[in-house]
Amino acid sequence: MTDNKTEVSGQIQSIRFRNSDGWAVFTLDSGQPCTGTLAEMIDVGSEVTVSGTFVDNAQYGRQIKCEKVAPAPVKTDSPSGVVKLLQRLPGIGPKKALEAVQLHGAEHAWQLAKTDPETIGVHPTMAEPAKNIAESLVDNIESTIYLLGIGLTDNKANSVMSHFGAKHAIKVVSENPYRLMDIDGFGFLTVDNIAFQAGIDAGNQARVSACILYCLKDSQKNNGHIFFYGKELIAIVIDTLTESAKKSEVPLMNMPGYDRVREAIYGLQHEGKVVIDGAKVFDKELLDAEKLIEDALKKDK
Repeated sequence: MTDNKTEVSGQIQSIRFRNSDGWAVFTLDSGQPCTGTLAEMIDVGSEVTVSGTFVDNAQYGRQIKCEKVAPAPVKTDSPSGVVKLLQRLPGIGPKKALEAVQLHGAEHAWQLAKTDPETIGVHPTMAEPAKNIAESLVDNIESTIYLLGIGLTDNKANSVMSHFGAKHAIKVVSENPYRLMDIDGFGFLTVDNIAFQAGIDAGNQARVSACILYCLKDSQKNNGHIFFYGKELIAIVIDTLTESAKKSEVPLMNMPGYDRVREAIYGLQHEGKVVIDGAKVFDKELLDAEKLIEDALKKDK
């Protein structure tokens, strides 16, 4: 087996196999065979950029084993882009979508989808739902493309859009990817890798603060306690930040040292997210939960 990193752009010419999780065997228009996970929005004819490694397969020859398959943006002023968009409306298949674009032109057909979808073939009973879908479709697709591009799966991208709203997801995540930790299923180590994909620097202050809160909450690191002694916490945070960066294979330039982490801890205290009591540093949520349990036990006595 050979193992060489590569990145290739092209149109999906055929999909030989695709399972319910999206894993597929497909071919680009260049004839290049690929394997990888395709988002729901990606199909035959989709423009994509694939990145991964070349591997030798006994049956299909040299394939690209894709780590990421990122779709190209869908344009509402291009015939092919609007055909793809229209097919997401109820009752509109490839034939009706193509006919609408040929009859009305790309931009006007897309405008009709948002104002008078019956004109392009939507059944009258589905006209209002179609308008709503068309109105939000571009935001959804743009957000999905962005989120897939920084390494999220289809399901995780949907979770992010559900939490922040499709219209705001790109802004929220690009400004501070560590906001993803507000969502169930997004831990620091997962989000840190996503943040690097989004272009975050290893010394980013939001990254440092997120790691502090993660270490305080992580029972494997704090041995079940709800606090760390300050110097111990700083050492563990620096080690966690360094190991995560190495795992994501990013340069270790501008990695925060003792003073930067210490400063971030006091910043979190100012925000009301940690409590400093002498040499001890507590996560505020865990400390509040502990006090509630103590109060409940006292009442039961």
